[in-house]
Amino acid sequence: MAKNRKPEAAQAANTFQFSLAGLILFSLALMGGAAFVTSRLVNKHPPSVNEAFALVDPKDKTSQIHAGAWGEMLTRDIELERPTEYMTDEVGTPQPEVWTFNGMKLEAVKARFAQNGVSADQIADAFSPGTVTETAAGLVFRPPDSFLFNLSPETRGKLYGALAGQGVNLYLDYPYIFPGKTLDSIYADSRLAAEDVALLKQLVYLNGTAHQMADYPALLGRIPTAARRLAMAQSLSRQNAVLARLVVNQDTDIDKVAQYWGNIPNVRFTNLRPLFESLKALPEGGSVSLLYLLPRFARDRLYTFPLPPTTGEPTMDCHWTTFNFSNDTPDNRFNDPNFALQYINQNFYRIAAPSIYGDVLLLMNDKNEIKHSAVFLADDLVFTKNGNNYRQPWMIMHIPDLLATYPDTPAMRPVYIRRKVD
Repeated sequence: MAKNRKPEAAQAANTFQFSLAGLILFSLALMGGAAFVTSRLVNKHPPSVNEAFALVDPKDKTSQIHAGAWGEMLTRDIELERPTEYMTDEVGTPQPEVWTFNGMKLEAVKARFAQNGVSADQIADAFSPGTVTETAAGLVFRPPDSFLFNLSPETRGKLYGALAGQGVNLYLDYPYIFPGKTLDSIYADSRLAAEDVALLKQLVYLNGTAHQMADYPALLGRIPTAARRLAMAQSLSRQNAVLARLVVNQDTDIDKVAQYWGNIPNVRFTNLRPLFESLKALPEGGSVSLLYLLPRFARDRLYTFPLPPTTGEPTMDCHWTTFNFSNDTPDNRFNDPNFALQYINQNFYRIAAPSIYGDVLLLMNDKNEIKHSAVFLADDLVFTKNGNNYRQPWMIMHIPDLLATYPDTPAMRPVYIRRKVD
């Protein structure tokens, strides 16, 4: 049998003896302490929506909270990228860059280049044998890499600006636009090979305050592997967007919120009131995604990219999006700019600034041509689709960010309009 051993020093130091009275007092103290801790835990509510948002680092510029006629709205800036499944064809088998000059002869095209800063040597390189096909309709030009990758940013910006909107090339009409610090984030993207970033830098040019890139086919053609091309395509597809939610708490005036959000066709606030009232009844309230307050057309498309169109499908551009915003069934006549302009003239009037859900932002040039349209939601937010190509998603944007994606020149200006009331 093992011998009994004296307690070790540590054991001896933690050994206490109590009298009966001392034991009773110690037990009462334990019970009181436990009750105090329990009461603190039970009575401590989780932070309210407002309190939780207030805890966000004030240096974090991606999050904001704004109150107004729309209620109290939380926003967070996000970035969207096209799904990889939508990029299979373009990154798998890159197609050469092609420019089409309808109704123009070779000498006229060369003259256009010279007028916009392209030197005689560069013109000779560009239009070397095998790069041009002349047809009855005009001229088809396949610019060689030696020409594209050796243009200075200044010359590229001047030439591409002159060719934009002429139907020469999809990307000349709708280039990749990098407002603010977007381009810096792409350059720093860890998915991209350094040599691919170097190629991209050769093709970027400045238009106003925004950087642009129009030689997407040429860029992909110089990247050697499909995996690296996919990484570049994903990074370039990055779009600045906004997530938004309405706060509902015990102080929320639901009638006021209903008055703001419930006066647009196909948004039935009566159906949403039970949700708002249930959140208001909660001790700490809650929040509702702005999705609930959009008509079905916008709700079904928000934060998504369209599939490439097939023959006969509408061009889902900004005007088609803006003027179908409240429609249950899209009206494809808005594909026609002339129809859209006539519709605007008949159904809207100009206002100084947007303040009502459903007001419309137009970007107009010095010829009073409408270059873009978007639907005002609240605060500084609009529902928009930038461009008529399938590489642009439907999203919510801050108005300053939207304006930054278009040439920042005196010729391009925002104009606001409001639907006439019958």
